[in-house]
Formats: sequence, C-alpha cells, structure tokens
Amino acid sequence: MTAAPLHGIRVLDLTRLLPGGYATLLMGDLGADVVKVEEPTRGDYIRWTPPMVGSFSAAHVALNRNKRSITLNLKAEKGRELFVELARRADVVIESFRPGVMERLGLGYGTLKAANEGLIYCAITGYGQDGPRAHSAGHDVNYLGYAGVLSITGAEGGPPVIPGVQIGDLAGGAMAAVIAILAALHHRNAAGEGSFLDISMMDGAVSWLSIHAAQLFSTGETPERELMPLSGAYPCYRIYPAADGWITVGALEPQFWAALCEAIGRPDLLSDAFSTGARRRQVVDELDGLFSTKTRDEWMELFGDRDVCVGPVNDLAEAFEDPQVVHRGMVVDQPLEGVSVGRHVGNPLESSAAERLIRRPPPQLGEHTNEVLDEVGVGDAAEELRAAGVI
Repeated sequence: MTAAPLHGIRVLDLTRLLPGGYATLLMGDLGADVVKVEEPTRGDYIRWTPPMVGSFSAAHVALNRNKRSITLNLKAEKGRELFVELARRADVVIESFRPGVMERLGLGYGTLKAANEGLIYCAITGYGQDGPRAHSAGHDVNYLGYAGVLSITGAEGGPPVIPGVQIGDLAGGAMAAVIAILAALHHRNAAGEGSFLDISMMDGAVSWLSIHAAQLFSTGETPERELMPLSGAYPCYRIYPAADGWITVGALEPQFWAALCEAIGRPDLLSDAFSTGARRRQVVDELDGLFSTKTRDEWMELFGDRDVCVGPVNDLAEAFEDPQVVHRGMVVDQPLEGVSVGRHVGNPLESSAAERLIRRPPPQLGEHTNEVLDEVGVGDAAEELRAAGVI
C-alpha cells in the first residue's frame, strides 16, 4: 500500500478543545504521527464534554482518532526538558494558548527553534499574537461577532443568528492552520528552515468575507441580513418551506431558473429570478405558498433528474444516511476498541494515497506516555518521573 501523504511527519499537539483538535485530526487521518501532549490527571478538557459514551466523551472520540496521548507537566523543569527533547525529534508543534504562555514556560518558538532548526511552530489563537485584543479571552461567537459574520447571518429585520457550525474554530482556526502547516512543510523541503505560524481565528473569519467586503469597499453600502445575493435577496436563491420541512433553491443561472419555473408550472416567473423590492416580496410569498403544498420528498420526486439546483434541508441523521455522503466515504463504519460509537465522520481531504481506515482509536489519557518516552531514550525513568508528577 502507498504510504499516506503525511507518513513520517510527527506533530506535537498541545491544543485543547475544537480548533487544534480538528486540525490534528485531519493531519492524523492523513498519516501524521500526532502525539497529544496533555496535562497529567486533567488532560484535554474535551475528554469530559457531554455526552459521554462509556468512559469517553463523544467529542473526544470524534476528534482524537489516529493520535497518541502522553501526559507531561510543562510547569515542572524536567517536564520542560522532556518537551524540548520531543520537539528536537518533531516536525510540527501546534498549540492554542494565549500569546506569551509558551514563552513564560520557557518553551517559546526561539527556544524550540534552537533545538530544532527545521521545526514548524503553529500557534492558534482567537485574535493573533499581536494587536489590541491579542490577550483577550474569546470563543467562536466572539470572533464571528468582531469579524462581522454575525451581522449578516439571519433573517431580514431579525436578530443576528449564531451559525450551527463553529466557523471561526473550524475554518479560521483548524483548516487555516493545516493549510499553513502544509505550506511550511513544503517551504522547509525547499529552503531547509522551519517557520512560526500565527493563526488567528478572527482573521480566518474575516478572510471568508472577501465577496462581502468587495461590495462594501466598492459601493460604500454595508451588506444586510437576507438582502445579499447569496443569503436570500433573490427568489432564485432561497430556502422555501415544504409541507413537512424545507427546500433549498439555488437556481442562479438562467437555465436552472427556467427549468425550475417549468417544473413547478410557473413560466410566468421566468423574468423574476432576480426581482427586488415589492416584486421580490410578492414572488417569494407566492413561492412560499406553492412549495408548502407538497412534502419535501414529493418535491424531490417531482424534480427528479431535472437540472434545477434544488435539494432538501436534511437534518443530521438524514445527512449521514444521504447516499452521496455515504458513497464519498464521509461516514466511516468502524468499531473502535473500547468505544461504543461505531460510526465516524470521514476526512474530506480525499487523496489516492490516503489511508481510508482509522488506524488508532482515540487514546486514553496518557496511554502512550511510556511508549513515547522510550522513543526519546528515557523510558527507563518513567516510573520515577510519574512519581515526581512530571508525567
């Protein structure tokens, strides 16, 4: 079998909770040796996030397959020394502390770079390493609020709505970190040097507003909720109510809108794809009423194979049973040792060289401590280190 794309890359993961956990999940799935470095007795807080499935948190199961766990007290001098030894043999260190924490521990980028010139050090924070808000606490909703994302999310005239998925954490933090790390690995291969990567979740959220910013910068007009082209401003691109659920319509191109108008028996709406003002409201009201006359499945059967850019709003259970989702390997049915959950979300980074199967179950806290210490030549001292509270 061809080696996985990141086979041979070792990642020391100091992160907690979602952003870093998802970043190293993607890398572990692609073959990296992810060593999860956790605080003794406490570990990553996501281990204790409900719901629990046996002794595991469901969230821990979701984010920590294909990883090894060691416990290491970075507040102890010997613990810091051991971390430097681990970093000397690693390719990537990824952490999610507030700026300055690793420096105060004596484990900042300068120290680790002195031990390993080729090390790639990735710091994920809410607001970045510098600036007036760099040291402020925050979570996804705060980053999205500052970035302006919440101001354009929701219904016209209604309040801002918190997205159901953590955009700042996953896109601004996790995926941006993975992209930056892969670029830094390529740079290291070319130039022989490591990098410091400053990943801000707020920056990532702001970067997703490129099209919205273009409207603002070019016209001076601030985009409003539901009144932007791709948020419901036009009849051809909206969510409509069915008798028992919801239907998505994305018929932006003329041929798709024409096919939709024909399918629903409303050729008189052919010129109304991009109606605005009072006419828009009239068309939307008429389509709301029309789509409400049939169930979601009845509409999908009626549209059949027509090119109309229409689909259902699946709930999560339906989404994970969707034949396209299943076919693409985004649901992995694989029981894991010691874990009652046998279904898992797949990895979206499709590669012909990727190993599709989960290689390791999510680790118990400190499960691989002795194993990793053996790899740096201090395995014989494990019990002494454990007794001293170092591991």
